[in-house]
Amino acid sequence: MQGTFYAAVAIGALIAVGPEAGHPAVALRPPSDSGVGAKLLGSWVGTRFDASAAAGHKFTMSWRRDTSNALTGVVTMNGSSYPVRVVWSSDTGFVTESAPHQSTSLKEKVVTRTVSHFKGDSLFGTFEARPMSYQGKTEQGHFSAHKG
Repeated sequence: MQGTFYAAVAIGALIAVGPEAGHPAVALRPPSDSGVGAKLLGSWVGTRFDASAAAGHKFTMSWRRDTSNALTGVVTMNGSSYPVRVVWSSDTGFVTESAPHQSTSLKEKVVTRTVSHFKGDSLFGTFEARPMSYQGKTEQGHFSAHKG
């Protein structure tokens, strides 16, 4: 399933960009688990700050390995939870993408993408919640978390 996704993304990139003379197209690679799994597994407690608000919102993340050994997580905030998955990783950070979920602040379905970096036993990063509808608003901000 994951291989099919990456193949579709690579083909889409080739069609959209196309190879130019002297610049061959590069396909996206599936996430490597460059040690990120050992650092990420378990529960995390954090605070996220929306670009439009000064007050932070508490959240928790729980990470485990699924039956295919992929990293999967659940984010809980404001009483609701949604699944997330690692879509890219290195030894110092990773990118996640959520399943569509209801945003309590935007009051519509969104997909949230984060870029996270490890610093010691903490995580720091940015997020963007994009609406599932064309006319919806996007929410951006930053967060920090520690193992809890």
